[in-house]
Parts: sequence; C-alpha cells; structure tokens
Amino acid sequence: MSRRSMSFVMLVGIGLLAGVTIEASAQLRDTSAFLAHVSNQYRVIPNVTYHVASDHENKLDLYLPRNVSGPTPVLMFVHGGGWVRGTKESNVLRLLPYLEMGWAVVNVEYRLGAVARAPAAVEDCLCALRWLIQNAEEYNLDTSRIVTTGNSAGGHLALTTAIIPTSAGLDRECPGSEELNVAAIINWYGITDVADLLDGPNIRSYAVEWMGSLSLIHI
Repeated sequence: MSRRSMSFVMLVGIGLLAGVTIEASAQLRDTSAFLAHVSNQYRVIPNVTYHVASDHENKLDLYLPRNVSGPTPVLMFVHGGGWVRGTKESNVLRLLPYLEMGWAVVNVEYRLGAVARAPAAVEDCLCALRWLIQNAEEYNLDTSRIVTTGNSAGGHLALTTAIIPTSAGLDRECPGSEELNVAAIINWYGITDVADLLDGPNIRSYAVEWMGSLSLIHI
C-alpha cells in the first residue's frame, strides 16, 4: 500500500449515494435554487484561494454543516470537462447527496489546459488536498475521513490525487509537508488510461490539448 494508506477504495460511483436525495435533487433544477437550499443548513464559504500558480489563483468553495458536535467527514469534489473546460460551479448539484448526509464538501477548481498543460491540474488537486488537511481544525474537518471524488476528467484527477506516490514530486509546489492521505476514492466514469486518448482510434483533441504527448502518461 502506498503512503495514502487508504482504508477502502471505491473506483466507481455507488448508486446508493445518488439515491439518497433523488426527490430533493429533482426540486433543485438550477444553481441558484441549490445555493438557496444549502445556505439554510450549511455555512458556505466561496472562492477561497488555496494555491497560486502560473499567475492563476486556484480557488475552492467550502460547504460546512451547521450545528455539528465533532469533526465531520469531508468530500473533495473535482469537476470534469476534459481537463480543458468546466468550472466548480457547473457541478454543484452533484454535491447534494453528500450534503444531505451531513458531510462537509470542498469543491475544487484547477488550472485548465489553456492555462497550463499536464500535470498542472494534478499538482493543483494535490495542493487543494494539502490545504484541506492544513485547515481541517479551523473548519472542523475529520482528516481520517477524506474522500476524493469527481466526474469524468474530475474522476481521473480525484483518483490520481489519492494514489500518486510522493516520489512523483507533484506536490513540490504545495506549501507544507503534510502527508496527503485519503480514506476513499469515488471515481465517476473517469478514465484510468489517459494514453488511450492520445493516440489510435480513441484519440481525443481535448486530451491532446491537456497532455500534449505520450511522455506524461504516468499520470
């Protein structure tokens, strides 16, 4: 087992999470309705800068449950978009099942391909995880129950964030030296073989835009 020392790993989404609040999700058709709903039950802290790279401020949003007695489990969510598009705001409805279960949520943005090619997005997500660990006490977060998750490219980044070894050196730009341990991964249809999108019949322009070549396929 790597330095992550994960107690369990989930590489695919679990249907029961999606079913927790099907009715509530159906009632919240847009972002504004979502924010109005959660602000009554959660302390929402938007656009916290967790890292600056390539003259770009990487930001995250915090959703913290109110009236809890002890540290809460925390979900770190990474949005999809082929590594070249998308925003943290575009997937907020995906957070609802976890919020309904009383989890804290950290919704992360990262540098897209137009700002910086791979492995920049991986580096950013590692820095977001370290920021989360460093600030856990202030926000009443349980660092023994951190779960990384995301959809599509975000699923790939969530998976990579949790399992990439220290020896890769991709956390070198993240302030601090805390171990980047997570308890679990939920990868919602994120690719595990990026090389498959860079050459051959499955080549995709967005993957080439982000990766550039096969030279970085280890991430």
